Amino acid sequence: MSSLPEHDETGARPDPDALALPRAAALVLWSAAYLRGDIGPDDAAVLSQGSGHRQTTGGGEDLFDWMTSLRRLPLAQVHLVLPVAGRIAGLVGPPEAVASALEAEQAIVVSAAGMADHTLVPLTDALGPDGTRGTLVSWRRIPARGGAPAPVPSAGGARDQFLRSLQRAASGTVELDLVPEEAIALQAVPATWTSVPLPRHVGPAAEHLLTLAARTLLLADQELETGSVLARGLGEESERREVLRDLRDGAREALTETVGLVIADELG
Repeated sequence: MSSLPEHDETGARPDPDALALPRAAALVLWSAAYLRGDIGPDDAAVLSQGSGHRQTTGGGEDLFDWMTSLRRLPLAQVHLVLPVAGRIAGLVGPPEAVASALEAEQAIVVSAAGMADHTLVPLTDALGPDGTRGTLVSWRRIPARGGAPAPVPSAGGARDQFLRSLQRAASGTVELDLVPEEAIALQAVPATWTSVPLPRHVGPAAEHLLTLAARTLLLADQELETGSVLARGLGEESERREVLRDLRDGAREALTETVGLVIADELG
């Protein structure tokens, strides 16, 4: 596998434009670029891993081999799924695939000729106390069983609903410490995410939506975990958390939908 290319022949945008994404989303975008013929499998695999966390790849599915295996499937398609408890649409099983995807809160479902072929899930382990020596990243491939149909693409509307929720939050009375217009610092990116350049075929509209959705999802999730010093009472904190949950859920669905439209060449 090659090292990260320093020129533009791979179709990568410059590093300053790198975007923090769930690892599965990054791999879906770069595997789609490979299937389009925009880039070779070795560079696509490297670029999809992104940067940060002093990450090390070990065990599990080799991404170069996985990339090239897609070419051997009839009418191969890759589908991003970002599941959470109670929201598992897009997962196709078996049970261990669903459980693994829920634990990681992300997965890739690969289909062939309209039928599910396998699920690919990223696994991350901290190296050293609190990850001080980096992150070990591997991928688990779980074959589909029983002729399950491929996930049905989103019917649309998640992006518009998400943008409306952003507007409601901005015009509301609840103070939120979210600034999705600013880039996420590498040290704030969790191990299950990575910072990647976007493939060349991701146009300005798609890039804008991916950026807003990914940053809002990450920031809202972190705010829900850490709480806020801005809230002045239980009632205000309860209202704040409700707004954050709405933003987080909307951002997750918008991110999934936008990635799907990008790889289907329906959003430039």
